Amino acid sequence: MNSCERATEKERAINRKKPLFRLLSISLVLVLSSCATLVVDKPGGFAEVQSIGYAASQAAYKAVSPEGLLYRVRTEANYPPQSLDFWAEALKNHLVKEGYTIVGDGESFQAGELPGVIFEWVMPYGQESYIYLTAIIVSEEKIAIAEAAAEHSIYHEHRDALRESLLSIRFL
Repeated sequence: MNSCERATEKERAINRKKPLFRLLSISLVLVLSSCATLVVDKPGGFAEVQSIGYAASQAAYKAVSPEGLLYRVRTEANYPPQSLDFWAEALKNHLVKEGYTIVGDGESFQAGELPGVIFEWVMPYGQESYIYLTAIIVSEEKIAIAEAAAEHSIYHEHRDALRESLLSIRFL
């Protein structure tokens, strides 16, 4: 086999791999575009923490205050597709069954164009009372779930910053 024949054989081999490469490229683009990127503004006074341990299908954000109040936002698929009212009621029922005491009926808010609801819960822990914030934001495809908990005086110190951050949550 001369050098021209070898070059032609290499070109044929490369051309046979092109459809596979194109298919893999298209698949990768589709997978990446189906994942929602989560955008969250850092609450004032918090430091962002790198999220580790979430499935590739989940986006996650974490921040912590100097006192140790952890603020976490993660996503889940809105599957089966349901409304904010459905998911809010499901969350409320689950936490009541777990023994949490709700403070108020929940508060509606808007994170950009998306509706959300915030719940605050009281939970005794040792000699202290802790406040547990849960919030959900629902789009057609994704649900953002935000959580924060701390001893009540620490929580109240950061409450406004947490609520401001909730308003910033976006899916891209």
